[in-house]
Amino acid sequence: MSSKSKITISSKHRPEFSCNISLEGVTYHVQTEDMGRKTSRIITNVYLKGEVVTSKKYDYSHLLKLTDADEKIASLMEKQHKAVIRDFSASISKENPTTSDYFSEIKQLLRRGNGKQALEIIREGMQKFPADPFLYSYYGCLIAIVENNPREGIKICEEAIRKLETSMPFGTEFFYPAFYLNLGRAYLKGNRKADAIKAFQKGLKSDPENNDLQWEMQKLGSRKKPVVPFLHRSNPINKYIGMLINKTTK
Repeated sequence: MSSKSKITISSKHRPEFSCNISLEGVTYHVQTEDMGRKTSRIITNVYLKGEVVTSKKYDYSHLLKLTDADEKIASLMEKQHKAVIRDFSASISKENPTTSDYFSEIKQLLRRGNGKQALEIIREGMQKFPADPFLYSYYGCLIAIVENNPREGIKICEEAIRKLETSMPFGTEFFYPAFYLNLGRAYLKGNRKADAIKAFQKGLKSDPENNDLQWEMQKLGSRKKPVVPFLHRSNPINKYIGMLINKTTK
């Protein structure tokens, strides 16, 4: 709800909750006031540059006969103040999705086998976050698979890894599994099995128990046997020795 109302200073004897919140780089002022016993209303306004962008009112006339009315009203004001901040913040986030919002939707679509719509969502996300290497990596993978353009997809996936290493020089190993998974799948679409295996293996060096990478290696028949054959590969001993071997072979 919009209005041309301006922020006014309330009288000192009335309780008031007031604060600034920053959302998507924009600062809003949130103010909750008791408008007095005559109106018996609590009103919370959210202001942007002095103008009301949304407002919420509450009638507390049913509390006036209570002996602890003042305490009840003050408690209601605080609750309403926090609720308005929460709801307004959620509405702004919905209008301005983050990269995690895009990824959640992309993953759901891919689980349903809807690659075309997932690619559309990625393109939408890239318009808002053009420098994001994660979106770029998934984009390359789907360009290869959905649009049957492995040459371009591989190029994009490789560039996404370079973007990651540039934008996040420390701790990149934590993100490698997803990036090499996408690259490996793009390689497979281009009938480059040997390169795909190398990509999956690089991803597994960072995360030996990654289910998606393990599945791809199993399909290719290239998964390594456990270091200690009589123990399950998920056994801590196998995982620990495997990690040591991976470190020494890097």
